[in-house]
This record gives sequence, structure tokens and C-alpha cells, in this order.
Amino acid sequence: MLGLRLLHPHPVSSRTAPAAARVTGVVVVIAVALGIDQATKALALTQLSDGRTVPLGWGVSFELIFNPGVAFGLGAGLGLPFRLAVTAGAIALAAWVITLALRGTRTRGLPLLAVAAGGALGNVWDRLTRAEDGVLSGEVVDFIAVDSFAVFNVADVFTTTGLLGWVALLILRPAPQTTPDNADQPRPLIPESKETPR
Repeated sequence: MLGLRLLHPHPVSSRTAPAAARVTGVVVVIAVALGIDQATKALALTQLSDGRTVPLGWGVSFELIFNPGVAFGLGAGLGLPFRLAVTAGAIALAAWVITLALRGTRTRGLPLLAVAAGGALGNVWDRLTRAEDGVLSGEVVDFIAVDSFAVFNVADVFTTTGLLGWVALLILRPAPQTTPDNADQPRPLIPESKETPR
């Protein structure tokens, strides 16, 4: 017994490993979403920096612009307080997703929330790394233009579809099944014998 304790002085709890796996999975999804966003923005900066527009059809084109606002160009003139609030929201979303994974909360929408968090952090990364005139003054790289709508990026797509998908799962999830009142009562191991009439 003493030898076993020396070999395993700190036994791993049965809950620790699954929690670590869930958190790792969520962090990987966030990192992949962030990486895809930044890779597409780098490609747009390389291929579209000369000001050209690449039409794709159906009113969609690639066109490089620099957005001082948030998703789809909203809030461009609201200044630093608005950018701080958006940044705090993105960080809070990522922290909430990791907390859900750590607690083992059962939700089918957790990967969707992780994708949304990765997209939100992608735009925050732009504001941090491209800042020139103060905190979070960097402009977000947008390059997907849709006629009569907006110019946006992959991070906007991830954030919007992730959150909408999560809300859809909440709305469309099946209602819990009801069980009879005596379903939880323990059943006898030996069935009661029925007396036969004499």
C-alpha cells in the first residue's frame, strides 16, 4: 500500500481529466477560429492592398477597407468607450465559454460559442496590434463586400453564426420528457408472489 502511494502521491480525480479535455477542446476551437480569421486578413492585405476589387458574383466581392467600428461597420464613430466595451465583451465571452467547459455544463452549443469567441477575439487582436493613436485605436481589416449590406470579415461571420446557432439550439432543443411519479421509486428485487385462490 505504501509503495502504491509513493508511485501515485497525487491521484488524478475522475473529474479532472474530462474537465481538462473539455477546456483543451474549447481553447483549440477558439484558437483555430482566431487563426483562420487572421490568416484570411493577412491574405487580403497581401492581395488587395493596391485598392483593386475582385468581383465574385451575386453582389459579393473582395474589397479591402479598414473599419474603425465593430462587426459590419457598426459603431464607427462612438469612440474609445465603445471600443473598450466591445473588447470587454469579447474577453468575457471567451472566459464564459472556458468556464462552462471547466464546470462540465451540458450544452450542445458550446463549440458554437467557442467559434463566436474566437471571431470576437480576432477583431480585438486587430485593434490591439494595429493601434497607432492610442489604446485600441487600430482599425479592423474587412474585405468581404456585399452590395447594399456591408463590408465585413471572417471574424464577423464566426461571431454572428456562432451566436445565432447557439440561440437556435436553445430554442429548438426538445422539452424534457416527463416520467410517472413512481418511476424513481426502487423496485423490489424479488417480485411479490400472487396467492392462488383455493
